[in-house]
Parts: sequence; structure tokens; C-alpha cells
Amino acid sequence: MIELRHVSKTFQTKHDHVHAVKDVSLHIEKGEIFGVIGYSGAGKSTLIRCINLLERPSEGDILVDGHNMLELSDKDLRKMRKKIGMIFQHFNLMRSRTVFQNVAFPLKNSGLTKDEIQKKVSELLSLVDLADKKDAYPSQLSGGQKQRVAIARALANDPSVLLCDEATSALDPQTTQSILKLLKELNQRLHITIVLITHEMAVIKEICDRVAVMEHGVVVESGSILDIFAHPKADATKKFIQSTSAISKIYEMVENNHVFTQVSKGQWLIHLKYGAGNTKEAMLSHICANIGVEISIIYGNVEVIHDTPFGDMVVILDASDEKKQAALDYLEKSGVEVEVIRYDCVVKQLDAECR
Repeated sequence: MIELRHVSKTFQTKHDHVHAVKDVSLHIEKGEIFGVIGYSGAGKSTLIRCINLLERPSEGDILVDGHNMLELSDKDLRKMRKKIGMIFQHFNLMRSRTVFQNVAFPLKNSGLTKDEIQKKVSELLSLVDLADKKDAYPSQLSGGQKQRVAIARALANDPSVLLCDEATSALDPQTTQSILKLLKELNQRLHITIVLITHEMAVIKEICDRVAVMEHGVVVESGSILDIFAHPKADATKKFIQSTSAISKIYEMVENNHVFTQVSKGQWLIHLKYGAGNTKEAMLSHICANIGVEISIIYGNVEVIHDTPFGDMVVILDASDEKKQAALDYLEKSGVEVEVIRYDCVVKQLDAECR
């Protein structure tokens, strides 16, 4: 549905050039929810605005549904833009118009009759669960309701693509969940392709099929959500994933020699990373019963992404070195990623007895 070929965008400032997007190439399939994540200044908002040419790229090509956006006439570009809906972080509603009038605005000069517009807008408001708010003004709505109005307005011309530029950043967590649920339902019901820009990995994890990670204007990593979460490669990706898990806190506590993570002579502190195929297996019970290793669980978490479970666990193993190594060998053969964080240290003292 969308193809970006070596897209770059450079802004001219008074004293310098700012390279907001650098040689980005992406394929976005029809009907998928594609996420672009990055910290502030990564270039993600500039990139999404290049798709509908709100920002014209300095270099490269942008194809939407087979049409090269940069080669269209002004008239054809206006027609294409009608098929690319867009919603924003701060809603961009017209405060002096009612909910009904805001949603109806894109249908001006559409050729539809007044009755047809009335029917269309009513259907859209029902779709976003705001039929009872049609005569309200934006100032009378909550943030989540305003975003629902913006979504209904973006759908007025039956677009095949919906661009979401930080669409949930101004919302509280509960409202964010309701908007993400709505977007997912619209994607499934209307088969609309969604491109979602965010700086929150929790948003990506919730609804996206694939994701591109941006840093300093460059896509440093891209792939399916499952692959990215299971095997992140770029440092920026790892940081985003850690932001959705408490596991990074454990490493911080280790660095600070917190009593919670200290181990006695003969003990190992290890991090176990479970995949889809082994979260339900009783591997720790097997280690205790058959290898003779005592296990203390320090931290554990299992979550489900796209119906696939992933998990992290931090435990202390206590046994002879031979038995502990046998336990690690068993875990690795079972498909668990194992990292020894700390081993063989005297409690509250890091000295020569530490290996």
C-alpha cells in the first residue's frame, strides 16, 4: 500500500541544514498497522508527513497504492490526499463548530446531497461511539472524545490509509487504551492501512503488526513486533523495549549493589528470557527436582503480544558449580536465553572472593 524509496528531508535554517530524515526505505502492506517509533527529534513525524506530502521530501520517492505522490498534478494530489486520512496529537478540531459540523467538513464540495452527508456523518459518529454528541462543541468533550471526533473526520472520505501522528500522546493511559482498541477495530472492520507514529513502545506493542525504529533521522531497525521484541538488535530498540519492562530496574540495582540483588558464595544471579515455545513448561521445577539446584525467584513477568507469550525472570541459583552449569545447559537446550548477571559474591561485599 505504501512504499518509501530512499526518502530524505532536509530543512534549511538560518545558519545550518537540518537533516530530519535520511535515506529511509520502507514497505507497508495493505491492511496492516505499521508503527514508527523514536524519541523526540528522531524524524518520525516528518517522515509520516512526507507520505501525504504535507512535507515534500528533498530526495526519494513515495508511492501510495501504486501512485508516485511526487509525480501527481495538483488536482490528482488533492484526490489522493482524500484517500489518506490523518489524525494528530492535539486533535485539530474547529472549536466554533459542533461535532457534526467538524466531521462533515471534509465532505464539503464532495458532490453528496445534504441528506447523504447527514447519513454519512451519523454513521461515522456511531462508528466511533459518539452519536449522542453530534450537537456538542469540542470544549464540551473529553480528550478521548475529541480524538474520536478527529478519527471520524479522518474517515469521512473513506480513506484507504490512516496516518496517526502521536494520536494518543495527549491522552491518559485508560483513554489511550480505548483509542487503540478503536483503531484496531477500524483496521479489522474497514481493512484500512494504519501508520502510527509514537514514542511509546507500549502503544506499538498493543496494536502494531510491524514497526520501524528511528534514531537521528535514520531507520535503525525494522521488522515484525514478535521479532523486534524477541531479538532486538539496535541499542535504541533495546531501550524502548526496556521501557515497557521492569527488567531494566534489576540491572540498575545490580550496578548499585542493592541488597536485593546480592548473592552469597556459591550462588548465581541469572536472567532468563522465555520465548513463545517454553513459557508454559515447568523448567524450574525440573531443575529443582532432577538437578538438585535451589532456586529463589527475584523477578518474573510474562506478557502476551499478538497471542504469543514472552517472559523474563530473574532468579538466584544455589548449588555446586557443576549443578548450576547443568541447570544452565538444560535451560539453553530448552530454548531459554540465559545471562549470568552476578555470581559467587559475598553478601554486601565485592572483594577477591568474587570471580
